[in-house]
Amino acid sequence: MSSRYDAVIIGGGVIGCFLAYQLTKRGKKVALVEQGELASGASGAAAGMLAADCEHFEHPELKSMARLSRDAFPSVIRELRQLSGIDAGLNERGFLVPARDGQEAEELHAVMLADCSGEWWRPEKLQAAEPALCKALHGAVYRAEETQLLPGRLTEALAYSAQSKGAELLLQTKAAEIREINGSVQGVMTSRGFLECEQAVLAGGWQMDQLLQPLGLTLPLEPVKGEIVEVHSESPLLTHTLYARNVYIVPKPGNKLWLGATSYPGDRSSGVRADSVHKLLSAGSEYIPEIRFSQFIRAWSGHRPKTPDGLPYLGGFSGIHGLYAAAGHYRNGVLMSAVSSSILANVMEGIAPPGINLEPFSPDRYQRQREGEMVL
Repeated sequence: MSSRYDAVIIGGGVIGCFLAYQLTKRGKKVALVEQGELASGASGAAAGMLAADCEHFEHPELKSMARLSRDAFPSVIRELRQLSGIDAGLNERGFLVPARDGQEAEELHAVMLADCSGEWWRPEKLQAAEPALCKALHGAVYRAEETQLLPGRLTEALAYSAQSKGAELLLQTKAAEIREINGSVQGVMTSRGFLECEQAVLAGGWQMDQLLQPLGLTLPLEPVKGEIVEVHSESPLLTHTLYARNVYIVPKPGNKLWLGATSYPGDRSSGVRADSVHKLLSAGSEYIPEIRFSQFIRAWSGHRPKTPDGLPYLGGFSGIHGLYAAAGHYRNGVLMSAVSSSILANVMEGIAPPGINLEPFSPDRYQRQREGEMVL
């Protein structure tokens, strides 16, 4: 292990690993510090949906960034496969947003027209494409651009591709302290020792604020627990991803389906509630009745880091030179990982992202607000 790096990234989820990959491609010496294993937090608990349109982002900047990020994945995944030998399982069949009744059909039509994206599939076309779907559905919006993948595999592919370009992966390593002198980052103290660097990046989960408190900074994040169920069937039940209002059903390799997700704001507990499994399977069976006869494989949970205003933290802290954050992406960390890592890599090199206003995503926006309130 070296003692000096250009950048130390704290967090071995998809955002941190994507940033490590971006920086090593630019010739930077990088250390990635993860207290557990790769994708052991929110990234490993995600369904892997790249749903830039289905998510209906209200913030125009975030919506544009989401689409840019989604569209970057096919080429990135091919590149990662060549470097790491890991296939992230990209599914490009598109998404279906189903209507259970006439009212939902009208509402989906209106949204589709407002977004100027998607294609309306009448019940006959829907049944022909997905025979296992409930025959009572009133049609669906088909979004061909939406894709999905295996988030754990993606994270591993990014990390090992970065490693092949010189990055050091320090797993089972806890970041204990960020050290600064005269307002500039000097390094990161870890359970393996001190890592000297000029740039440090917070790219972990909802507990990132603990590293900032000794510096007099804050990064408010709330954990939102989510749970996913996996089932297996003898033959495929679904080929497109189903993005319904009360459940999403994501087809994975080997005739597996992932059903998600619950949402429990502020819940820090681990494990999966029995009633959550029942809720997800019941909701899924409304759309695919044969799910009731499938084999239950597993259920798992994770904590998605959410900011108070719903916008991620992306950029540098104005109070400490060399300190950055790429965190708080809530339920869209996998989707936003490509564009967030690219933008932050540019910012760390002093390159302003063209056409993108990063002010709403400033990691110290609440710090400035708090200091302003104290002055008043």
